Amino acid sequence: MDTIDATNLNRQFLFRPSDVGRSKALVAAAKIAEHVPGIKVTPHHAMIQEKPMDFYAEFHVIVLGLDSLEARRYMNSIACGFLEYDDNGEPDLSTVKPMVDGGTEGLKGHARVLIPGITPCFECTLWLFPPQVKFPLCTIAELPRCVQ
Repeated sequence: MDTIDATNLNRQFLFRPSDVGRSKALVAAAKIAEHVPGIKVTPHHAMIQEKPMDFYAEFHVIVLGLDSLEARRYMNSIACGFLEYDDNGEPDLSTVKPMVDGGTEGLKGHARVLIPGITPCFECTLWLFPPQVKFPLCTIAELPRCVQ
């Protein structure tokens, strides 16, 4: 379960210094609801693995903002787990759960759409991600504070 850290403030627009220590899900939901009239946002401050399959079944699209390959792989298995094929071996489009995946690492970012049964899944594209290095790239100390 993710809480807001000061190092998150330079990478996005939803959090403010007064939000440090609070739940990312709860704060993000409140800010989105504040800026988009009429939208219904339901935050879930929990581990993705704690949710049962039927929780994910209700979604038409899965939007990922995850910070690890392991979590992305898990969500890939969830989305692909719903996929069914018709008698001709074609994906049954009513069972497809597209995923919009986005993330940052250091000063780099990525965004892509994965459509199980139609586009390559996350497991099929792992070669796009270099081996993960276990040191913080997105900390305030790693980024220049002023240019001279």
